[in-house]
Amino acid sequence: MPAVWMVTGSSRGLGRHVVEEAVRAGDHVVATARDLRSLAELAQTFGEKVFPVALDVTDAAAARAAVDAAVTRFGRLDVVVNNAGQADLGSVEDTPDTSFWHQHAVTYAGLVNVTRAALPVFRRQGSGRFLQISSLGARLGTPGLASYQAAKAAATTFSLSLAAEVAPTGILITIVEPGNLRTDMVSPRSMTVLPVSQEYESTVGEVGKRLASSDGNQPGDPRRAAQALVRISRMDTPPLRLPLGADAVTMAETAASRLADEDARWHALSTSIGYEEN
Repeated sequence: MPAVWMVTGSSRGLGRHVVEEAVRAGDHVVATARDLRSLAELAQTFGEKVFPVALDVTDAAAARAAVDAAVTRFGRLDVVVNNAGQADLGSVEDTPDTSFWHQHAVTYAGLVNVTRAALPVFRRQGSGRFLQISSLGARLGTPGLASYQAAKAAATTFSLSLAAEVAPTGILITIVEPGNLRTDMVSPRSMTVLPVSQEYESTVGEVGKRLASSDGNQPGDPRRAAQALVRISRMDTPPLRLPLGADAVTMAETAASRLADEDARWHALSTSIGYEEN
């Protein structure tokens, strides 16, 4: 029986590739985006295998309605890919409130809204899996991306806690941490680069230059990343966390090494606060 997917942020980038690869693998996909017009080409190409649904993930009621529409159309829901996200580049001090919290609303709250909407369906079925798209940046912290990466870190911790909660129910969770994929995420079409104060030119400004030069040259192939997600969707025991890409693996190893070194350096101070034994 074909699996039924729901993919947020399906109009372009990784989300679009996931829709295409899931259909090519023989499955059905509920493709979501804020603007239905952005999904017209997918629906035309794949016909009834793709069911386009308008969804603003920041709206919890809309997330529930989208899940209901998926179940009404296909009778079940098997895989949810929480892919929608929004990143702007700007220092913590200079980023306007609207930009700072909108990134959280889409990237973290949006993931929570869709996850909470799908959980009752998965629980009733006794099966289902979430593929939660996080980021290796959530392990590292990058100047200029504090809001986005904090939202991704929150999504990761939320998903780790949820995985422990639902372990007895048959619901599976994989937190996917891609490296640099060749999508338009850092292009002007997707990322707003906010004005940088002189004080932050050497940190945030340099990251902006690096991201601009990397646009179109990222090492990760989003189509192959999508194929990896299809493989995960077939696994009986999938990974809980998966760095995706050779650069992602390197960044994960660097982050782990830095954390271990820092913990070791301050071990004596960390362990010094216990009550003294008489």
